[in-house]
Amino acid sequence: MEEVVEKLSDAVISKEPTEEDKSNFEGLYKNWGKLGNQEERRREILEVQKSNRNTKLDLCRGILDLVNTTEEENIFHNKNKAYYRPNIYVAGFHRTPTNYSNVLMLSEWMIEKPFDFADNWYMVPCPKAVRVLVVSNHGRTKCYTKYGSFKFERCTALPGGNPNWNKKKNNCCVLDCFYYDNNRIMFVLDILAWNCQPMTDGETEFRHYWLQTHLGELPGLKVISRMNQIIFKILPKIPCDTESLNNFLQTYPPFENHIPQLDGLLFYHKRAHYFAGQTPLVGWLYPFMVPEVLGEDIKISPAYELDKPENYTDQADFIIKFEKKYNKRLAKNTRRCSKMDTAEAEQGTERKGRHVGEDKQGKAKEDTIQATMETGLEVQLAPPDSNTDQMESEEIESSAKDSDELESSTTNAAAALE
Repeated sequence: MEEVVEKLSDAVISKEPTEEDKSNFEGLYKNWGKLGNQEERRREILEVQKSNRNTKLDLCRGILDLVNTTEEENIFHNKNKAYYRPNIYVAGFHRTPTNYSNVLMLSEWMIEKPFDFADNWYMVPCPKAVRVLVVSNHGRTKCYTKYGSFKFERCTALPGGNPNWNKKKNNCCVLDCFYYDNNRIMFVLDILAWNCQPMTDGETEFRHYWLQTHLGELPGLKVISRMNQIIFKILPKIPCDTESLNNFLQTYPPFENHIPQLDGLLFYHKRAHYFAGQTPLVGWLYPFMVPEVLGEDIKISPAYELDKPENYTDQADFIIKFEKKYNKRLAKNTRRCSKMDTAEAEQGTERKGRHVGEDKQGKAKEDTIQATMETGLEVQLAPPDSNTDQMESEEIESSAKDSDELESSTTNAAAALE
């Protein structure tokens, strides 16, 4: 069993792919994973969960420790330097740390129908919105991108999420969400902690029940107010029997008034624990892929067929093209970051001399890697879990225009200069 854990650890925890991995993507798609097909790896992971030996896989066991550590670092940086990440590259400002860069549970493309699909799986409709980690603690609610970058801060009615919460009690909440900025709605996908109780060891079925019963008990989350500046809505988890799927997929639009639009479908195994990184216990499909992968007995609305690319042939070909496009965006973004960091290093050389310039060039290399991770354009063999890479930059720009965020940023910068 220890050997299985080691193999699963290598397979699930994301690593930077080699050039050989990138060039052989089609082969990886046909023979997915180091332990064979998805079904075999699902069984292995579930067995590890049953034996309580998933410590190496479940990187979120210490989620509350991570929250406390990050909060302490934030307090330290706020006291000692300008801790603000501007919307554009500005020399002299420090990028926020990415402590939460490996926290969210990510999916794989669902390339085959699970044998226990009807009995042990849920489907979750995912809106076209930005995937965020929401952390409420010590009277503040902070949101981070799925790559760990700080996005914005708001007051919310979550435990510990606004100044009115009793600070003597160590209230805390951590949620996995999609944020739709146009209507200021946070669509709740999953839960990692509630009132300082870690939830990552709970199965999907239990976590969803907890969300329904506890988030539903907080009416303040459903309206915009001074102490709750974002509306929270729980995404439905639909049983994967044929009747339930047909009822949902033949209804269009899935969200009221088509706001927001549907991006794709996540499929959760009911027995899956929440652990960081990619897992075959969570699958991803676009609606137009459903009949091809899950069978012709599952019918979709004709409206979803309109989203199918004109040159679409099958899922395998689509994934290969998707990966090529993703790599091009990565290369372009890396070159852009390199140019900005090189320019910043040259300015440092002019101001402080040769030795300072050399130090900044060394730091520029580290910042290039950091900036690439923050924008999310990293090489991966995983589906998008919502098309958020382009949207994240747009959302950050719109968030930066909010008056309260600009006021907070200006205050922090002024305090640092003093």
